[in-house]
Amino acid sequence: MAQLETFNRHNMALSRDSMGYSQSQLAEKIGVKQGTISKYEAGVLDPPLEFVEILAGSLGFERDFFYETGRPYGMPPFHYRKRKKLAAKRLSKMVAEMNIRRIHLQILLRSYDLPSNRFIPEIDRDEYRGGHGKDFTIEGAARQLREMWGIPDGPIENVVEVLEDNGGIVIPCNFESDLIDAVSQRIDGLPVLFFVNMNAPADRIRHTLCHELAHMVLHTSTLMDDDEMEKEADHFAGAFLLPSRELKRQLVKFDLRQIANLKRHWKVSMSSIAMRADRLGMISPHQKKMFFIQMGRLGYRKAEPYEPKKENPTKIRIIVKFFLDSLDFSKEDLAKSLMISLQKFEELYGFIEVPDHPPVDTGKEFGHGLRIVK
Repeated sequence: MAQLETFNRHNMALSRDSMGYSQSQLAEKIGVKQGTISKYEAGVLDPPLEFVEILAGSLGFERDFFYETGRPYGMPPFHYRKRKKLAAKRLSKMVAEMNIRRIHLQILLRSYDLPSNRFIPEIDRDEYRGGHGKDFTIEGAARQLREMWGIPDGPIENVVEVLEDNGGIVIPCNFESDLIDAVSQRIDGLPVLFFVNMNAPADRIRHTLCHELAHMVLHTSTLMDDDEMEKEADHFAGAFLLPSRELKRQLVKFDLRQIANLKRHWKVSMSSIAMRADRLGMISPHQKKMFFIQMGRLGYRKAEPYEPKKENPTKIRIIVKFFLDSLDFSKEDLAKSLMISLQKFEELYGFIEVPDHPPVDTGKEFGHGLRIVK
């Protein structure tokens, strides 16, 4: 049990934001003045234990959550442009959910050992040398990472599995917004985290996760203008999912039928294939324009056909299953350990299908000329 010594005002704000409540709404819910809520969250006053117990019960948390040490993390810098478009309340709810899930993961990993020989690299552009001694390019970085992780030619069958096999953890979330489909973070002492909105279409999730992978590989040690980082991340995602050599060999005729067939093969959206062909200079501006006009007429700009099967994160499920099966925790025990109510535990972790066997760690060592920072 946490030491009931110092009230963590940040966790009070996180719990409130995670429920989508304003200060005035929370005050009305628990029968106090808004000024009282404001003073507690600002650190002007420390609330009495009786208030904390009422607060915890109202928001679905255990009392200990409000005395857990640590600080919240905000959105990473490479989402600045998208952040500006989000309503403040929705952004706060999103950030709160990510922080709460991160706190839970830190608690779970105290008793669960992750393999330490897999990692998502950070490229140092000043020291970078590709596999053939070439200078840094986005195409080269994507190609080198595929080689580093032993990904064979052809489509990546499961992007989530690739990320989780190589040191990341994908955490399913409900962002309640289509402005941001995923957020990635590097935090000391934790695997690279990918918070993903699982309500998005499967092909969009695959591209978005590779876009976030690009930020982790390219932009945690090299920051630049937000628009430029977004362009690089999109370029990297396309190159990682659709290597240029293979696309150029397969895209013989640029028409809707062939693009649809390529989507089925590569599990990449038709729009992304067209944008990739445009980036590689394989089509003219007129061809690109007419393609998207045709897509619009068919209603494919909003919902494309031939959607691939959704890829579900497994690592969190495996960790939860480890507690329930191997450590003999009940759901009530685990909910209490995570400082949430049983109802909230069921909402966040009430998985039904859990793989019988976790991914096998082969213990392979890597190295293909990338200058990296672990």
